[in-house]
Formats: sequence, C-alpha cells, structure tokens
Amino acid sequence: MTVTGSSPSTPTVESFLRTVPTLPPVDPGGADLGAIARAYLAECRTTLYEAHRAGAGGLAIVGAYTSAIDRLIAFLFESATAEYTEKYVLLDHRCTVAAQGGYGRFELNPSSDIDLLVLYPWRVNAYVETVAERILYTLWDVGLVVGHASRTVADCTRLSQKDLKVKTALLDARYLAGDRPLFAEFEAAMETDVLKKNAARFYREKLAESHERHRKFGDSVFLLEPELKEGAGGLRDIHTAMWLAKVKYKVKDMRALVVKGVISDRERAEIEASQDFLFRVRNSLHFLTGTHQDHLTFEWQDKVSPKLGFGNEPTNGPVERLMKTYYTHASTIRRFSDTIIERCTERPPPYRLIGRVIGREIREGVWIINRTLSIDGPDVIRRNPTTMVTAFRDAQRHGVKITQGTQRLIRENLGLIDTPQRNDPAFIRPFLDILAWNHQVWETLQEMHKVGLLCALFPEFSRIDCLVQRDPNHVYTVDEHSLRGIGELERLRRGEHKQTAPLLTEVMRELDRHEILFLALLFHDIGKGHGEGHSARGADMVRDIAVRLPLNEDEVSQWEFLVRQHLLMSHLAQHRDTHDPGLLAEFARTVGSADNLKMLYVMTFADMRAVGPK
Repeated sequence: MTVTGSSPSTPTVESFLRTVPTLPPVDPGGADLGAIARAYLAECRTTLYEAHRAGAGGLAIVGAYTSAIDRLIAFLFESATAEYTEKYVLLDHRCTVAAQGGYGRFELNPSSDIDLLVLYPWRVNAYVETVAERILYTLWDVGLVVGHASRTVADCTRLSQKDLKVKTALLDARYLAGDRPLFAEFEAAMETDVLKKNAARFYREKLAESHERHRKFGDSVFLLEPELKEGAGGLRDIHTAMWLAKVKYKVKDMRALVVKGVISDRERAEIEASQDFLFRVRNSLHFLTGTHQDHLTFEWQDKVSPKLGFGNEPTNGPVERLMKTYYTHASTIRRFSDTIIERCTERPPPYRLIGRVIGREIREGVWIINRTLSIDGPDVIRRNPTTMVTAFRDAQRHGVKITQGTQRLIRENLGLIDTPQRNDPAFIRPFLDILAWNHQVWETLQEMHKVGLLCALFPEFSRIDCLVQRDPNHVYTVDEHSLRGIGELERLRRGEHKQTAPLLTEVMRELDRHEILFLALLFHDIGKGHGEGHSARGADMVRDIAVRLPLNEDEVSQWEFLVRQHLLMSHLAQHRDTHDPGLLAEFARTVGSADNLKMLYVMTFADMRAVGPK
C-alpha cells in the first residue's frame, strides 16, 4: 500500500505484517485464545509505535493496524469453526464476519473501536453462536472496545431503510472471514435494496446530522483546540462526503471518484495527504494516552508537536507550526466535503435547450444557475482579474452561493493580484460594497477568506491567518475571531439581541457607516502578528492600509481610533471604578465624539461575543 505523504522508508502494510509474529496453527482442541491474542496485539502495537516514531504516515499506521486485526479475527473465526467441528457435524451451516464503520473503511487508529457484523442465512444456530462468542469474548478479554450486530441479509436491508446509523455503517462493510457467497448476497442486496432507494431522504438526514455535529463541536475549522474526528474539517467530514458519494455514484473509494470524473487526481492526492496528516496526529494522541483521544487540547498540542517533527524550541513555535499545518489540512478536507455534497445534492437545471443550460449571464463570463454563481473559466479571470472580487459581491447581492469549482478557480489565480491591483479602485470598490451591503457581510468575507482572497487583497491580514492565541478565553484563531466579530455586529443589526441588549441594538441601528465599523472589526487584531502592543501596532498599520482605500480623512481617523482603542471600554469596565468622575472625564476626552462612543460601544460588544460561543 503506497501512502501519500510518507517517505520511501515508510513501512507498507505487507512489510509491517512480516515484522510481527505470526499466529499459531489453529488448535481444534481449544487453545487459550485470549493469551494468544494478547501477545500478538502487544507485539503489533510495539512495532507500530516504533514505525510511528520513525515517521510512518498516518494512513500507513491505520492500514497496518487494521490488517493486523483482520488477521486476528480470521484466526479466531477459524479457531471457532475448528472447535465446533470437533464436536458437531458442520452441514450447511453458513456464517460470515464483516467489518463495518471505521474498521470497514480500513481506518483503525491504535485505540479505535472495532465494529463487527455477523451474517447468517435465516436464523441463529449453535455454529453462529460459537463463532460470535469466541471472537467477541476474546477481543473483549484483551481490552478492545467492540461493537457488534448479528443479522440476516434481510435484517440488514430492512434496518438500513429505517435507521440512518445502520445504513451508514453498512455502507462501509468489508468481508473478513467465513462464507464468501453469503457476503456476496449481502453486497447485492445493499446495491439493489439500499443504495438505490430513498437517496434524497438519505442526503437530507446526513446533511442535517452533519450540521448538528458541526454546531456541537464549534462550527469552525479554526478552533484553537479542535476535535480531530467530529469537528468541522475533521475525519467525519470525509466520511460524510464518501457516504453520499457511495449512494450517488455507486463507488467504494476516492480513486473511483477520479475514474468517474467527480474529482481530479490532484484533488484526490490533496485529500489523501490531509487525511494522512490527521491520522498521524490522531495516532500520536492514541499512542500517548492509550485511549480513544481525539480532542487536540493545548496540553496535547505541546506534547504532540515535537514528536511530529515540528521542533523543540522552548516557545510556542512548534505548536504554531503544528496548528497552522492542521488548519491547512482541515480546510482541504472541508472543501472536499463541500464539493462532494454540492455535486451529490445539486438539482438538475430547470430549463434546457438543445442540451445547453439556460441561466442568467450577469456579467461577461459570470453566470447564475440554480441559485449558484459560476465563472466560465480561467480566461474570464485572466482577462479581468477584478472578477475574483466582483464575483463575491454579485453572490452577496443575488443571495446565491459560489460553486466549489469557481472557488477553486479563484484560488488558482490569486497570483494575478499584486501591488498595482491592491491600489486599484476597481479591486477595492467592490470589496467596500460588500461591507456596505445590508446583509450577508460576515458570510461573504468568510468565503473570501477561505479561498485566500482577503490575504491576497490585504497581505497585512496574512500575518494573523490561522494565528494561534494561547488564551484560556479565546476559542478561535485570530483571523476567525475577527471575522466572527463582524457576524456578531450583523446579528445585532438584525435585532437578534433586542430582548437581552435593547440599548446596543438601538445604537447599532442609529449608526450610518457600518462599513467603517466592519473594517475596524476585521483589522482590530491585525497587530497580533507583530508582537506586543497589538492595538497600537494595528492602528499604525491601518493608516498604511487606508492609503489604498477610497476613504476620506475623517473615516480613516475613526477607523484608526477604533483599532487603537478597541480594548478601552472592556478594560475600564472590568478593572476600573466606572463611577469615578475623573475616569469618566478622561474617557470622554479619549473618545472625542458621540459617534466614536457609539461605534466603540457596539464594537466592544462584538469583540467580546466573538471570543467564543459561551
């Protein structure tokens, strides 16, 4: 098995299996299966850990461990069969053991649960019971966490149509041992009675499940302490995408998606590299803790980063490099998931004429079809690079989404934006239009940032891109925190806080130039990429950025004031006596005007709200 991202010396599954002890011949008299399994697994884990420490890729380790468990279960099945046939006549008894879930996907990390399916033709008999008991009791005896189900093929199809979790587990089923024709019957039934039925309902339920999972785990790729499996950009996003793809395209793996033209081979390589990295981090956590640990907390970041080769400096440098790499790979996974979901759930165009889709061309080479916006191709962008910015403004105005293909096109052409373009009003004007619009400002800026457009337009912003701040209160990276602050302002403007914060809501609605306020939130922490005193540093940087924007001196001064003083109100409220007349007079002199006061008031609220969901 060749693993993306691994070195030439990385052990393959086959070479790993040659280094661990072989299991003994099957003893029909009844050997101590627990002792055999315990010694075998101990040697496997020791060998795997040494390979991991030597730099083996994440996919190599999970593949090797899965294969080792496969070998053990096949041995246990044969042992159970031999034990049974010593006592009874084995006539037409049929039984199959299959892996499902993560085990079925060939994705066992060192402390992963093992999920088994025992198939039988029509009813449980003594042979099926013997096989199930010997395998399960032995695995439990050696300390493995095992989930299991015993069903007929008919049971599987019936339950999968009623239970979403059963269906998704069975989508990943893989033969391990026993009657192969019976497993072939199961696969045929899955094809005809499961994959081809109720696809629309399956998509709806899986997407609802995915949205709820993201909400539960922070709904952002850029959490300071991410969840490697269930969080946004985690391994579960790959699983969700592939479950939908299996139903839509009848494929078993990513390579089949390439063959069918759903993704390119380059995209496959990118997602496998990201998957390999997340598995490598997850392997580290499992080896270090000896448990099913998927939460990459500050404590574990400190321990994992040097072990993964990110350095041993006595500063946060190794951790920052680890997390920057993590965010890059998690973003790749989230894009892949969004791409597959988009392609699996897209509706057919409403109108066709002689095989051509009829949509609206809102500007040269830019189309709106089925509530999505797309750009015809790279030539459109090369002829007019401003299209990369105006596309987001158009999507915001028309209330549509930019297709994943167009987002990829923009990412690939960001190099067209250089210093002259950053000073060109044709680039900057549509950006300010986005800020001035009455809704979808936060969402639009987030999408721009995902493709790298914010950093291309404002290189200063790249210093806080994925920047980790080791703070017990902050939940997000600096860039994500800044963008979420704008989202909080929009919620305030929409009246979502009018019951709990009526004065703030009223003040927000009284303000005229929201774009100045949004600029202030977007850049309020920009100085954090340059060391101590980030408020003053950020204010000085804003002056330089403002030269490129068509703003008057009063607007620039207000923008600079908000960035320089964005911590003032919260500091005074929490650390000073706000009844002190001298303090109030000093504060009034600093603020200078009622308009500044109103802006600083709502900005302070949004800044504090954007620290974290709690």
